Amino acid sequence: MKKIIKNLVLIISLLVYLYMISIHKVYLSDKSYLKLVLLVLLICFMLYVYGIIENKNKIYKNNLNIYIMLYFLVLISVTFYIGRTKLEFYDWWYSGQYVPFQMIISEFKYGTFEEISRNVIGNSIMLIPLSFLLMIKDKKYNNVLRQLLIILPIVVAIELLQAFTHTGSFDVDDIILNYFGTVIFTFLITRFHLIDKIRKFFYTDYKLKDNVKNTMFYISISLVVVCIFVLLILK
Repeated sequence: MKKIIKNLVLIISLLVYLYMISIHKVYLSDKSYLKLVLLVLLICFMLYVYGIIENKNKIYKNNLNIYIMLYFLVLISVTFYIGRTKLEFYDWWYSGQYVPFQMIISEFKYGTFEEISRNVIGNSIMLIPLSFLLMIKDKKYNNVLRQLLIILPIVVAIELLQAFTHTGSFDVDDIILNYFGTVIFTFLITRFHLIDKIRKFFYTDYKLKDNVKNTMFYISISLVVVCIFVLLILK
């Protein structure tokens, strides 16, 4: 029964998410998309609690796959859709900024704190959640080279698609920040063996009693439902 409820709530939540970014694009352009991010986080919490209830390695792995899928959903929404111009294709998609560190230096020289936070720090941490989830899923990703083979193509593809669809422009500094932010994170969290300690929290039921697990599950379901209600009704 809990599996049916979990799957039903997950499907409804994803439909609501897609509805909000497609029908209410203008509404979401004023940073209200943070509510959608909250919805995604609550979905992850629901799945996490369900994993605790089942306490099976297969369920933990499946949850991590869904976390990664949800991360890509948010990444694509923010990068290509929410607050962006209409998705269109242009002949001059190859325009952009190809000089390394030009944007970064300019931001630190002339940018405000908000601009530095958004353009420099924001780009540095943008792919870190993906790196983190991959390392949690499998120890083989506790390696900077393996991260390079996955993260770098994604970053380059995002920049090229932004330019090609006119939802942004190609900027080599974005690639530098996205990639090295992830590399530094991967190095630090593996160098001090933090990832091995954190991974344990994604593969355990904490030896909780069944009534506690059930209570947590229905609380997580309620939180997702309330968030959906706020998104659809209290705009």
